[in-house]
Amino acid sequence: MSYQAWFWLAVIILFLVIEMITVSLVSIWFVGGALAAFLAVYFTDTMWIQVVAFLAVSVVLLVLLRPLARKLSVKQKDQMISGAKAMIGKQAIVTEEIDSVHAKGAVQVNGQYWTAKTKLFEDKIPKDTIVDIIDVDGVKLIVSPAEKKQ
Repeated sequence: MSYQAWFWLAVIILFLVIEMITVSLVSIWFVGGALAAFLAVYFTDTMWIQVVAFLAVSVVLLVLLRPLARKLSVKQKDQMISGAKAMIGKQAIVTEEIDSVHAKGAVQVNGQYWTAKTKLFEDKIPKDTIVDIIDVDGVKLIVSPAEKKQ
């Protein structure tokens, strides 16, 4: 293998490592460009033609595929709300009196136990009360007594 082929192979590996570190489709386009330049080595030993192949393929991949990749990425993020944020809007039952002043309280929702607190610092909610989960603060659910449905 020529030194040019080794150079483009190193560039491919470099951009792959950068992509693995960032995991946000920052340099994957340049991997494709470097691959094109690597293949160009076997057709020409002129470095400027290889550089043009690298730049052309990188730009084409960036322009054509990045908008599609961003659209898919946003769609996945919207569908992947999980953990405590997924609890917002659900109802839970108080399993330990919620007393935000003394930083204690727990609720059960969907078979899981979560620490909880009230929106207003001085409020207390007794055990066995049904509550609405209105927000999340770190790993604590912020709850309020459920409104009675008529």
